[in-house]
Amino acid sequence: MKFSLVILQLVLVLAPFAFSVSLREPEIPAFIKTLKEMHQGPPRHPTTRKSHVKTRWITQKLDNFDEANTATWQNRILINEHNFVEGSPIFIYLGGEWVIQPGDIGSVHLADIAKEHNGTILTTEHRFFGESIPIKPLSTENLSKYQNVKQALADVVNVIKVLKEEDKYKDSKVVVQGCSYSATMATWLKKLYPDVIVGSWASSAPLEAKVNFREFMKVVGEAYRELGGDYCYDIINNATSYYENLFYNGQGAQAKKELNLCSNFDEDDEQDQWQYFSTVANVFANIAQYQKPENYDLAQYCSVLRSFSDNDYVALSKFVQWRLGYPACVNTRYQDSVDYYLWSKDNYDGDGLAWTFQTCSEFGWFQSSGSRNQPFGSNFPVTLYTDICEDVFGSNYSEANIRKLIRETNYEFGGIENVEGVYFTQGGLDPWARVGAGLAQAATIYPQASHCSDLGSIGASDSAALRASKERIAELIREWLA
Repeated sequence: MKFSLVILQLVLVLAPFAFSVSLREPEIPAFIKTLKEMHQGPPRHPTTRKSHVKTRWITQKLDNFDEANTATWQNRILINEHNFVEGSPIFIYLGGEWVIQPGDIGSVHLADIAKEHNGTILTTEHRFFGESIPIKPLSTENLSKYQNVKQALADVVNVIKVLKEEDKYKDSKVVVQGCSYSATMATWLKKLYPDVIVGSWASSAPLEAKVNFREFMKVVGEAYRELGGDYCYDIINNATSYYENLFYNGQGAQAKKELNLCSNFDEDDEQDQWQYFSTVANVFANIAQYQKPENYDLAQYCSVLRSFSDNDYVALSKFVQWRLGYPACVNTRYQDSVDYYLWSKDNYDGDGLAWTFQTCSEFGWFQSSGSRNQPFGSNFPVTLYTDICEDVFGSNYSEANIRKLIRETNYEFGGIENVEGVYFTQGGLDPWARVGAGLAQAATIYPQASHCSDLGSIGASDSAALRASKERIAELIREWLA
């Protein structure tokens, strides 16, 4: 009896520990790590200014379109009212698929404009990102009901409503800005709620939902060729061809060894192969997405790539491992990525899962190897992404259903079109520009620039085109506020 009691006590002591171990966050697969980096948020700009940013919480409805659903949640915003004078404007930098930070409204052009007008500047946190989680778990059922762009736009409208209920803001006009997906929101906010805001600045806004976004990697390749040189493009292209040929010719075990892939990687499984080649493409795309031509970023990274080895395929393998932080082995096993997302439904705050859901349910934008004019090979078809959607979120998110959902998004929001009161800007080497506004929509294009390249304050390193555009947006905002 005494022995049984000791065993029972031991079980009770160890049980919480066992439970905590079962909930421990698994290692993030390399594929998901690169996707997270691609959507980690806009470039942040260093500042020496004293921060006057404060946190506020806004009560939001869980479902903005169901009057019978009375559930609410707390939405985080960061706000700087330091320069505000009663009746002055409100400037909102819309948060997208990232965790908002004080630096988002620090040393940026919109903050300079807000100061000129004695205005308040704030940034909103999108539902299911950062600390703004409306409901848990992040099940397919909950995400399908409550995570979409229309709900997020209604949240922003409510933030404005709550602020304007305060006497000091009751006469304040509102200007919004966004970068990337949040620029999509800035565009559609002006389209759906034209009387709520006086104007929008949409930096690098993707507007056309698209399942097979094959043009993305094509533009990434163009950036490396134009800014890094033909030799850089050729290193990537040659190395990719070498490894593709190894897998194709039944020498996957050799490729697995040379690439330092983890032991559970199945060299004969095409989904595992797809994940590896997509991860490589994402590594290079992440660098190109926020490159600054004035800093010669791509040229410098190409020099680093070459420095690893005179052998192209050795150089690529070592470069990728360096960018991944030198893991013990590179984990690109397909099932591990699916398992990580499934684990995230119950244990994660939604930073990656919630955005993946929106791509499956509203936007697509799956960056495949569908273009022949890029250096990353042909071994990550769009099926890689649509398979993940179905395996994580269920049969309602099969490729056929995803294509239907994407058509509905384009029908509802109009795809690529001009919207009155919206100023569009794009980088000439921004891959996202291929699904965004162009010259036909009077967008301002910055040669050689990439994604969201115009957020910072006007500075000496700005190109002539960039400086002129920043001056133009300041003038436009003066007109909107007049």
